[in-house]
Amino acid sequence: MATKKIVKNIYFDALKKDNAELTRLNQELMKKYAIKTSDKVVNDVIDRIFVRHMQGMEKFKVTMSQNSKTIPQWIEDVIEEQIDSISYLSTLKDRIIEREEKLLKDLDMKNDEITILQLKLDKEIKELGIAEEEEAELRNKLKEVQKKIEQQMYGKKEKK
Repeated sequence: MATKKIVKNIYFDALKKDNAELTRLNQELMKKYAIKTSDKVVNDVIDRIFVRHMQGMEKFKVTMSQNSKTIPQWIEDVIEEQIDSISYLSTLKDRIIEREEKLLKDLDMKNDEITILQLKLDKEIKELGIAEEEEAELRNKLKEVQKKIEQQMYGKKEKK
């Protein structure tokens, strides 16, 4: 009986050693071949799964398939992970809404500034009796300023 146990331990030790060697080789291949598919998002997910696997192996010393958790334990783990995910998403949503509201407020202020400039321009044109050609030129310059402000607000590149 003791011999079977020794043989079994030797067998498992050899398998663990082989698994560690295969994991090391796999990691080297992952580094060597950065492109796995033509989709960079899929490649990123593959890399993340591999990194997560390596972290799990380092921490728990067993693969997912070797893990002896019960079904209720697995379900509880998933529930806890989903609660965390919901918390993260809720926080991100709040931050996005906050930033969007600030951007809209900034945009409203810039639009108000443009309206004030247009009103001042109209007043100057009337007071100075500027010719139509000059008026059109001033309005075009005002539109250019407005485009530049919008580009700054939205980070858009000017089309040529």
